[in-house]
Amino acid sequence: MLSTDPHPSPATEVRETPTLPKWFTPAAFILAPVGASIGAWMVLGGLYLLGYAGGSWEKLAGFSEPANLTLRSVVLLAFWYGAAVSMSMVGWRLGHRSRPRPAIVELTGSPAFERRYFFVILLAATVGVGYSLYQIGSPLTIIEALSAQTGNDLYSALSKTASPTTLRYSTILAAPVGIFLWRRKLVAWPWMAFAVALLLANAMLAHRLSLLMASVVYLAMWVRQRTTTRTSSAKASNRWIAIIAIAVVGFALLGALNYFRNANYYREAGVSNPAAMNLYQMGAYLAVPAQVSIGVSDAIMSGAWHVPSDPVHALTAIEPTFLQFEKVSKDDSWKQASVFGYSVKFAPNFFTVSVFADTYALYGTWGWIYTFGLYGFAGYLLARLIRYGPVIAGSAGVVAYCFSEMWRIQIVSYGIVIYLLLLTMGAAVIAGLSTKNVVVRRHSAT
Repeated sequence: MLSTDPHPSPATEVRETPTLPKWFTPAAFILAPVGASIGAWMVLGGLYLLGYAGGSWEKLAGFSEPANLTLRSVVLLAFWYGAAVSMSMVGWRLGHRSRPRPAIVELTGSPAFERRYFFVILLAATVGVGYSLYQIGSPLTIIEALSAQTGNDLYSALSKTASPTTLRYSTILAAPVGIFLWRRKLVAWPWMAFAVALLLANAMLAHRLSLLMASVVYLAMWVRQRTTTRTSSAKASNRWIAIIAIAVVGFALLGALNYFRNANYYREAGVSNPAAMNLYQMGAYLAVPAQVSIGVSDAIMSGAWHVPSDPVHALTAIEPTFLQFEKVSKDDSWKQASVFGYSVKFAPNFFTVSVFADTYALYGTWGWIYTFGLYGFAGYLLARLIRYGPVIAGSAGVVAYCFSEMWRIQIVSYGIVIYLLLLTMGAAVIAGLSTKNVVVRRHSAT
């Protein structure tokens, strides 16, 4: 599937080489969330300095007081993110040098292939969500947890190792692919609605962020399709309206999921409005990684905190999670100030606080070096996937999402990402072989 033709003919080069928007690069996906994180930290820090912080401020903002922003902390962070962006862009450019075979691009862009690909992924998603519901127990258990706004308890009932529940992550591909094909009238709306329902069920039971990853998957398909079709001026004028509508719907969905899962937590902190709960959730979610990064960076540069590094042990920083047999449960993975040498203050109910700080705390500078290399490989993979047909290019969105999470957590080597990429390859092989067989039979009949 991923074989290449190093010498494409001029006749096919333009057709098979998409002209992507300038913003669709690893650099943009890395730096935009970093900017949002710093912006949220500045807003919450400003509210603290203006005296708006109350007794429950740490529970709402994620930190009791903002870290000191110094020139030396800025220098180290700028160097670290500059190195990460540079490595990812090197991989991105190397990936663009090798071109897929035109025949494979044409096959993966055919309607017959796209429909078969969708139904293979939808089958996997159905089995995964179905088995997850079976593992949780009766529907009454789910209703009780949601009614009590303790939806997080549902996640605790799911298996934490590789099992049929892993297939529920297929919804991250099935839903956006279903919407994409439905809009092109390649699948009926009930199939699309079923795929979206499975995604919402997965988000409700386990991972709200699966909605965000699915959104980036759709974005990648839209970008790939946009490179092969012209956009009318009428559609272009409505683009911002669509973006605003998607943002509003997304905020509402995240707000509803946050309410069902964490409402009791925010009530104890004195917040009862669901919209305010969601704003505080998003603000703390964005700001805490910046808080930790700034505090840790200053401690490293001042010499107040140093972590020795071993080049062999540090390889664990990029080891796939399914190869790590000594796993730490989510309940035991909350970060404490002691993890970072007491160099920064933040609420203890966060476990993804900064790739920059987490990697150094566990593996030292060698962990940083290996992490830069991993993101270079991710940049190469992103460039390769986006060149195939739109539904395969959608999986480039999975890789792009890994870049967009770099400000808080490294997920390139996570089992969920590796599973989705393997699912893409497996579903593509099945869909490709079945599509070819149909074409062969039709030619034989004629």
